[in-house]
Amino acid sequence: MLCGFARAGGTIDSREESWVELASAGFDARVLDTLRQIAPPDRRLLAVRAYLRAGDSLAARWSWSQQQLSDYPTTPEGKAASEQIDAVIAAFAAANPGFTLRVNREPRSLELQLTRWNENESVGKAAAELAASLNHQFLGAKKAVTADVLCKFLIEWQPSVRAALAAPGLSAHGQARAFDFAVERGGEIIAGPEFASAGERWDAAGWTEKLRAAVRAAGGRFAGPLAAPYEPWHYTYAPQATTPDRVAR
Repeated sequence: MLCGFARAGGTIDSREESWVELASAGFDARVLDTLRQIAPPDRRLLAVRAYLRAGDSLAARWSWSQQQLSDYPTTPEGKAASEQIDAVIAAFAAANPGFTLRVNREPRSLELQLTRWNENESVGKAAAELAASLNHQFLGAKKAVTADVLCKFLIEWQPSVRAALAAPGLSAHGQARAFDFAVERGGEIIAGPEFASAGERWDAAGWTEKLRAAVRAAGGRFAGPLAAPYEPWHYTYAPQATTPDRVAR
């Protein structure tokens, strides 16, 4: 597809593969290698959409190597992030007697992101919806689809229900700066990082605001919570931030 055009004919898989190749032609080697590890083709298309939408921020957001992830806790920033997490936990416990915060401090490697992307149900639904929309838009078109037209469609397309994961390589967990909190009482998780329970166990129960208050009390060095998809437990360490609404997943 280096010519910059794709035909809408052929089998479903071949059409989707041609769209992936056309839309990803300008990506760097790291992104192309990641795409080759995503299956089936409709999930690759959904990832391509995310990479296109990332635009100029793609390189800066890309997941670190395993060595970088391993080194982060011993860096000045990594140590500061850990101290801030401890401060949030302490502030939360002081304001909510009988309840404590758990936090997952483990980074999410690119390999793990790929595994989850290839298996996640919400990703599969969004990918199928995207493929159906592309077929509806371009199948039977008299003219070949150009890269500009295809990329514009991918960037502007919106799913009816968002995938619960960032595309592989774009998760803030992949740079060791994102942390998922959970509320615990007596060894039992009262509100955890479960996508389906965000409204009931976090918002309605008041834990969303209580966690936000603890973040502020600790100095406001975490950005969050994540707005899209909505994850009230997800915060990203950002030394200069004062908890904006949008952060990376």
